[in-house]
Amino acid sequence: MMLALLAGLLLVPALPARLEAAFTEQLGLDTKAISLANTVTADPPGLLSIHYNPAGLSQLPDGTFLSLGVTIPVIKVTSRFESDPDFEGFLGGFKDDPLAGTEGTNSGNRMFVPFYNDTIDFQFAPAFGISHRRPGSKWTFAIGTYSPYGVGMVHDDEDDPVRFDGKSLYQQHWIYAAPSASYQATRSLSFGMSVGLGMTSMGMDMDIRAPNDMVALVKVLADATEELEVPILSELTFPPPWFGGGVGPYDRLFSLDLSMRDNFSPSFNIGVLWRPRWWFAFGFVYQSPIKAHLTGNYTYTYSAQWQRMMNWFGSTITTVPIATIFDLPTKGIPEQKGRVTAKMTFPQRVQFGIKVKPFRCLSLLADAHWADWSVLEEDRFEFDQSIQPLQLAKMLGYQGGESRVVMERNFKDTWHWSVGMELEVLRWLIVRAGYERRPTSVRSSLYDLTYALPDLDNFGCGLGFNFESGLSIDLGFAYIVNHSYSVPDNTSTHLNSTSFTEPVYNPYAGLDYEQETENYLFSLKVSSPPRVLGGMIKGAFQWIGGLFTCKGTPRTSWSIAHAHG
Repeated sequence: MMLALLAGLLLVPALPARLEAAFTEQLGLDTKAISLANTVTADPPGLLSIHYNPAGLSQLPDGTFLSLGVTIPVIKVTSRFESDPDFEGFLGGFKDDPLAGTEGTNSGNRMFVPFYNDTIDFQFAPAFGISHRRPGSKWTFAIGTYSPYGVGMVHDDEDDPVRFDGKSLYQQHWIYAAPSASYQATRSLSFGMSVGLGMTSMGMDMDIRAPNDMVALVKVLADATEELEVPILSELTFPPPWFGGGVGPYDRLFSLDLSMRDNFSPSFNIGVLWRPRWWFAFGFVYQSPIKAHLTGNYTYTYSAQWQRMMNWFGSTITTVPIATIFDLPTKGIPEQKGRVTAKMTFPQRVQFGIKVKPFRCLSLLADAHWADWSVLEEDRFEFDQSIQPLQLAKMLGYQGGESRVVMERNFKDTWHWSVGMELEVLRWLIVRAGYERRPTSVRSSLYDLTYALPDLDNFGCGLGFNFESGLSIDLGFAYIVNHSYSVPDNTSTHLNSTSFTEPVYNPYAGLDYEQETENYLFSLKVSSPPRVLGGMIKGAFQWIGGLFTCKGTPRTSWSIAHAHG
């Protein structure tokens, strides 16, 4: 009975998780696409056609063409926790959760920086590309770099309640080179393909607690036996207090820090663009799944209470044989470190789009998006040694093994739509706007804060400036929001279920949960032939140098027109 009670302290406590759903798909790639809420399949956005529809590369001008862009996402997620008035409490009267009535908002964002080989508490998404087509040729070739998936958050406040399901989290897929080609089969039909040579990374840091009836009972028994000292007999059987004093259902048991990556996870995109009339276009793109084999490091850091419980099992001639029979820990250690591996799959995607021009100056766009998120049926992480909490979890029927975390995810496929509008106000000025409904792939019954991805509304807008020299400058902004998403107590087996028989982690059992999600995207892109961009850069340096000249008046008459010359 005592073994079962102790096993109930934590069922599946090691919860490395991934941040993926419609929330992270092509969130901040291209400025024009952001303005149109990703409604660009039939009107691909310049060099980032590499991702959205490679056939669109055929629309780029002859010769060499450059594109430089950057997007800065600001992700803000606020989590609120309230006591469930109908919750009667755990065994022993444990009901006053210190997290009740608290809220937490991420203090910043987080991303992994390739080559720097470390994380920073700031996010940005650069996108670079270059294309070339010989005059008169039907072939266009290009290469680019961008990030089709990426999200990351950090909660630095020590009192932030979210620390028990994600003190910090990040996940991203970075395509560092995407060689591409398109072929103009006829005046109205083109085909394209790109191959993405990418890198996938993810990491997390979180505290662990286990509010459930079994933990509460262990604490009650530990408190009740604190003075139960039977000379000689206690030292030979079960020394008081039992379980070394135990832990309460609201105590921190240990922490987990984990980081992983795969330096080569390739993919490909295939696209078709058909423009039979000047006023109508149809686009199609298939984006392959991205399969990553992640490896990295982990550290479990155990609390003093946890170590006392493990030492208790190795304390007498009675507890040691029992622990040995059931292969349970008998020594409290401050931490466990090692290597961890996992497999991750980003889903295959399909997009269809149309563009209609009721007037020469007005384009109306609509897209349909499908993503095969059901490919993610479970999380499976392999550790290089037996993990103490997993050794206990098997006592209650957990079959994942003592060195493996397996958690059901059972994601669902997503279909969603988006619309956009592009208005040519002047020959050199374009106004854009769009809306996209982004449904989550996470099932509400399996919702947790490591997959904090509710349905979202994406509102985009932007401007485009086109100059006769071939220079174009795009500005984009998006507001992505879900003002309120609720998970009532005891409705999610990954968040707040009060049943200890569920082989999952429920750090907020007994609490109602509410989440507010707001995301802002700010984006800038400059595209031009190399001679124009090079002239601008040269002129800028000359102007800056003139400001610091020691003699005469600084030269400040430089202009875009001079650079174009």
